[in-house]
Parts: sequence; C-alpha cells; structure tokens
Amino acid sequence: MKQLRNGIFILFALMGNLMAFEVDPYKEASLLETFSTNCLQMTQSQQMLKAYVMIGLKSNFQDPKKDLKKAIVVYDNRMHKVRDYFHEKLGSHDDAKKSFDEALVIWKESKAMLEAEPTKENALKIRTNFLLMINKLLEGTKPLATPDLELISLTGKLCRKPLEITVAYLMKIWGAEIDAYDSVVTHIIDNYGKNLIILGSNELNNKESKALLEKAKREFTFFQIMSKAKSRFIPSLLSKKADNNFLIIRHIKQVFKEEAKKHSKW
Repeated sequence: MKQLRNGIFILFALMGNLMAFEVDPYKEASLLETFSTNCLQMTQSQQMLKAYVMIGLKSNFQDPKKDLKKAIVVYDNRMHKVRDYFHEKLGSHDDAKKSFDEALVIWKESKAMLEAEPTKENALKIRTNFLLMINKLLEGTKPLATPDLELISLTGKLCRKPLEITVAYLMKIWGAEIDAYDSVVTHIIDNYGKNLIILGSNELNNKESKALLEKAKREFTFFQIMSKAKSRFIPSLLSKKADNNFLIIRHIKQVFKEEAKKHSKW
C-alpha cells in the first residue's frame, strides 16, 4: 500500500512538472506571430486565473503560487509590447488602438488583485475583467485580421474554453459561484463543438492537424461528462485536463501558422 501511495505521489508530481503553464517572453516578430501572441494573452489570462483560484483552494498542485508570481511579470511585459506593436501597425484606426489601451487598463487593475491574497470577491471580479479584456484584445486586431489570422484566433478560443469551464467549476467548489453557472458551462461546451467543426473544415488543415483535432474532440468529452456528473471532481484533475487541451490546441495553432506562411505573405 505504501508503494502504491508513493507511486501516486510521484505520478502527480510528474504531472505537475509537465503541465505547469509557462508564459513565453515577448519576441519581436511578424504580424502573424504577434497576432498569435495576442491570442495567447487571452488564453493565459485564464491560466493565471486558474492558478489564482487553485491558491484560494489551498491546492499545491503544479505550485500555483510560484507559477502565478512568475507569470504575472512576463505577462505584464508582453501586454505592453503587444499593445505597442499594434499601436504602430494600426495607423489611423483609432478605435482599435483605444481597445488595446482599454485592455491594458483592465489588465493593470486585475494584476493588482492577482498579486494580493486571493479572495472570492476578487476572483469573480478578475474573471469579469478578463472576459472583457479578451473582447478588447479581439476588437483591437480586427482592422488587420485576414482569414488565416482569424483561424489562428479561433484556435486561441478553443484553448480558452476548457480553461473557462475549469475556472468556473473551481470557483464553484471554492464558494465563489458564477451567476447562471449551468447556462455558462452549457454555452461554452456548445461553442467549443461548433468551433472545432469550423477548424476541421478549413484550408490550413493537413494530416497532422486533423489527427490533433480528433484528439482534442476526444479529450473534451471529459468536460462534457463533468458538466452533467453529480459527483465532485478533484481540482488537480480538472487543472491537468484543461492544460492537456491547451497543449493540443497550441500544437494545432503551430501547424496552422506554418501552413499560413506557405500560402500567404507571412
């Protein structure tokens, strides 16, 4: 029995090392790469919120305190860099520039809360802030969006959805329940399925991406089952499943980026 317990502990430790999220430093790049980075900003806002809620739940899985502290610094720098890049590229599109400015204001408010001791009230506020910030980041890129870039953006959306479900569920366990929780989760699940179909029928697909999309579909059944289950799921399992989806979809995005470079000016 002791050996079994030790084996389970080692397994979860390895899972934590493998699945702990990293916020990539910003690199000067093309429109394609910066557009992709902007999408990653949206997704990794949800990863930071997940870490924040895990801290609130007193979970040490994946060392969320360490991850969040490191992520905030890199994310903050990247937020400013992305905003500056698009300000330069957007030219006379003042409304789009304003969207990036407003996103930055929202981020600064959220950053202060992320750096403080977690509370349920702040978790709800950060969630609201980040969903608004995501919309602002999307609005800011619209004048420069092309069909290929829109598909890159859609992969980001698929990265986020399991994270959003996970955050909602973890907040519910913590006692910071979201209004109309069941409707929110149902909408996310429906949205994921529709967008998976759109990605599966686009011209950037190849054999590798189609196999990954099938894998993503299989993995997502966990969240469909979870949403209807009466039993309670442990936070570490949800966190791992959300991160699994992130890695699969991020791989798909990389495939699409390479295909986009072949077929366009990138």
